[in-house]
Parts: sequence; C-alpha cells; structure tokens
Amino acid sequence: MSPSTRSVAALLLPLLGMLLVAVPVGALSPAAAEEKAPADATATGQHSPRTPIHHVVLMLQQGHTFDSYFGTRPQVDGIPGSVCLPRSKGGPCVAPYAIHGSPHVALLDTARAQRFAVDSGQMDRFVRAQEVHGRDARVAMGHYGQRSLPVLDQLADRGAVFDHWFSGVPGGPVANDLFAVAGTAPRRAEAVPARGWHGIPMIFDRLLAAGVPWRVYVEGYRPGMTVGQVTSEQLGTGQLARAPLLATPRFHDGVVAQHVSPLHRYYVDLAKGALPAVSFVVTTEHTERPPRDPAVDQGVVRGVVNALIASTAWAHSAFLLSYDSAGGWYDHVRPPVVDGRRVGLRVPTVLLSPYVLPGRVIHRQYDAAAPLKLIEQNWGLEPLTRRDRHARSLLPAFYFTGTPGRAALLDVKASRPPVVQPDTRILYAGYLFALVAALACVAVVALRDEQPENELPGAEQA
Repeated sequence: MSPSTRSVAALLLPLLGMLLVAVPVGALSPAAAEEKAPADATATGQHSPRTPIHHVVLMLQQGHTFDSYFGTRPQVDGIPGSVCLPRSKGGPCVAPYAIHGSPHVALLDTARAQRFAVDSGQMDRFVRAQEVHGRDARVAMGHYGQRSLPVLDQLADRGAVFDHWFSGVPGGPVANDLFAVAGTAPRRAEAVPARGWHGIPMIFDRLLAAGVPWRVYVEGYRPGMTVGQVTSEQLGTGQLARAPLLATPRFHDGVVAQHVSPLHRYYVDLAKGALPAVSFVVTTEHTERPPRDPAVDQGVVRGVVNALIASTAWAHSAFLLSYDSAGGWYDHVRPPVVDGRRVGLRVPTVLLSPYVLPGRVIHRQYDAAAPLKLIEQNWGLEPLTRRDRHARSLLPAFYFTGTPGRAALLDVKASRPPVVQPDTRILYAGYLFALVAALACVAVVALRDEQPENELPGAEQA
C-alpha cells in the first residue's frame, strides 16, 4: 500500500468506527420507526411518567385575550362580525380593528376592571373600563390579524389551539402567575406581598417530594433579587412576580434554589440530553405584555420551541404556551364560573407535541388549572387544590396510538415552507453508504498497489 493510500485509510477507518457507534441499534431497519424514550432526565419508579410524554415544558406569556391574538383565525370562536362597544361619554362606538407591532399603551387589567368590562356576562364595557381610568380606550378593541404574528401562527398551524381556555382568576399577571403554579391565588393580588408568599403549596413541592426532576428557567435571572431586596414596583413586575417560587421562604433553602436557573441553562440542558421532566420557562423582559411588541417578544418563544424540537427530548415532549391574563384587551366570550367563582377571561393557548394533531382546534372548556392536572396525572402526584383536582384533563388532546409526528422547526417567515427536520435514519444511512464507498475505493487502490509487477496488465508484453 502506498503512503498516500495508507494516509487516506488511516483517516477513514476511525470515522467509520465512530459512525457505527453513533448509529442507533436498528436505526436502519423498519423496527426503528417506533422511537425509544431518550435518555433525558426523568422520573423513575413509582412516579415515572404514565404516558409517552416524558417532558412537559410550560411557558406563560403575558397580557392578551384570545380575541386579541386569534380572533380572526379560521374555525375558532372568534370576534363577532357586528360587535361595537359604547364609550362612557357617548360618541361613536368602537369596533374591533387590526393592529400591528406595539400598541404603545399599557391597558388596565386589574380584577376590578375585568369585572366591570365583563358586565355580568354582557361583555360590553371593555372600552369604558379603560376610559374611566384615562387610558386610550380604543386600543382595547385592537387585534392582530392573520399572519401578523408569524411565530404564534406557526405554532397554531403545527399544534392544537384551545379556543375556550380561560385564565385562572380575574385580574392581572401577579395573581395569575401564582395560580399557574399553585392552583389558587388571593383575591385582588396586584403585587407580591412585601414578605413574599407564605403557606401556599406549589406544584414544585409535589415534584420535589416525589423525586420528579424539575426546573424553572428565568430570563435575565438575578439570584440576588429576593423579597426584601427589591422595590415595591419590582414586586409587581419583576422576576419575583413572574416566578412566584422566588418569593417564597422555602426558596432560600439550598435544595429549592438549585432548581432555578437562567434561561440559557435550558439550552445547555437540551444539548446535554438533561432536560428535566417538568420545565417552566419564565420571561421577564420579552413577555408580550403591552406596550411590548409581541412580534418581537415571540422570538424568545421561537427559540425555546426550536431548541426543544431539535433535541433528543422532543420525541417524548409536550410544549404548552399560554398567557397569564387578559391585559385589558377585549374578548367576547363570557368567563365561566368554576368552583363557585368566576374565572379570568379567555387567553390564547397552544399545545405542541409529536402526539398532537397539527392544526386542530379544541373547543372544550379549559382553564389555567389544566397544566397542573396534566403534571399530576402524568407523574401520579396529589392535587394541590380543588381547582386542579376537578380540572378537565388534557390527556384527550394527545394521540398516543400510531406513529408520532415529525419534527419541524419554526421559521418566522410565514411565506416560506416549514423547515422540516430530516429523518436521522436516512442521514445515517447516507453517511454510512458514502464512507463504505470511499473505503471500497481505497481498498481497490491498495490491492492494485500491492500486485507484483509481472501481474500488472501488459507485463508479459513488456
């Protein structure tokens, strides 16, 4: 074998060995069509997952009603064509209208303002609720049309949209962010108490006691910002309000604090195959809350979703995007009474998973207690309150029979076709074929180099 041939072979043979090790067993056979559970972090034993969903990722954005985001989407219970709400001082009524970008107005979204706007179910005082407090009342009737929010539209196209999903309690984000992890919230909670939340069990307590891996990933996380170390304004809008666990006394014990990380840790965990069973993704800046521009802020949502889709965890994951509160925007559906109390307004909610039919609209009634119920059912945990105990199960939204759906990354340009992740079995087969062909060529050249001179073509005539 010539020196050049030996060099090529020396390079290719180790590559072939590494590839054979990397190719999953059965990856090139028909049996590989049924994916096995990834080796990501999940519970074992008594509290192992009871469905093919081994990872639940929950993301709660802020301040929008269903009508403000999805009111013009086909096949949903959207904005009525004839609606026009009166002003408090007379004059022309205000009809829904399309907006783009930032509304440039922070609407009032307190529990009192919502009750006034709902008007005992008449749903006709949303403009007045803003006017009486000196806000730009017309903005409350604004909505984002089809394809104004490419990330959200693609999520809806590839997942299931809930058009009767309600926020947990009337009012703003502080109470609803607490409800999302505790299944309860004090009435009229507009800010975190100066001493934090006391005596309120949260889903994290159940997960910790059961040994189910979990983590809270916080955008712009600042470990030193705790109760007693922040201003009164930060108790209403900062990381303590967005992540209620940070405002509890038990957070300061070393065990619980280890479960809270900056958002970049989420991407690291996915890359390492270490995504926990339950993940809460919390934004503190890109929240979509007015006057933020949702088209800009949803870039974070896209990053979180695409990282999950591209990871080994995706084949056994469920991603749920919802919104904590209505943000002062109009919605035409009367909030129901649950457990003796009227809940919050309808909010946009989308479920994405390989086990969810794309483009589906789910009309059944749900509220913010449903994600807690999903976690409790999937890992066999005790409910926190009556709300999550009696909440409607999300399991019927999944299809666990048949082949799971293919992964497709989100692309912000809605006019372009979805970027479909290639089948890894095909990629491995292609790589293996190319390397085998290359090695075969090297072998042929090597054999020719080692033939005696008198066996070469034309030697007898020489």
